Amino acid sequence: MKLTNTLHGLALLTLIPALLCGGEFVSLGVKGGVPITDAVDAVRGTNASYFTDTKRYLVGPTFEVHLPARFSVEVDALYKRIGYQYQASDPFVYSKTVANTWEFPLLGKFEILPGPVRPFVDAGVSFRHLSGIRQVRQTISAGTFQQVEINNAVEFNKKNDVGFAFGAGIALKMGPVRVSPEFRYTRWGSENLRDPVGALLRTNRNQGDFMLGLTF
Repeated sequence: MKLTNTLHGLALLTLIPALLCGGEFVSLGVKGGVPITDAVDAVRGTNASYFTDTKRYLVGPTFEVHLPARFSVEVDALYKRIGYQYQASDPFVYSKTVANTWEFPLLGKFEILPGPVRPFVDAGVSFRHLSGIRQVRQTISAGTFQQVEINNAVEFNKKNDVGFAFGAGIALKMGPVRVSPEFRYTRWGSENLRDPVGALLRTNRNQGDFMLGLTF
């Protein structure tokens, strides 16, 4: 509930300048890209090990309000698919876990130079929500094989998080279309994942992404 109320407030903050300035100062579009870093830090232990299973794509809509002096405010909604695998030897246990992540960055952006090619920097906060957690677990004990599927996993410490994000890129204006390749770094504030037994699995709180935005 708190995250939902926060996102509603962020949407209002970006809509107010748009209503004051007019529709020509608003850009809508889509972002796609590749996660540079893994979502989890996985470690191999003596009798049990975790393995990362990061999906190398991200995608989502983007919304930008253009302000005077080459400043703007940007809000994204970026979808990623994350996952990890677990294996233990005595008794044999294997599990595969996947989850959906939605990230909602709210960024202030400044274009350093005018013209058709505009290098820019941006910075702000990012909100993350995990959903759709699904785990398939296989066990072999006393010669008996068992497989179960559950809609949660003990490694998920929390489903919401807040972090600091900043990035740099270039905006290429080609008529009504703006193409914006960007590298973005996010430092998350806390742990979403944690190994409940040992120290073999943790959230990678340093996140890097390469993105390409198309806005109109």
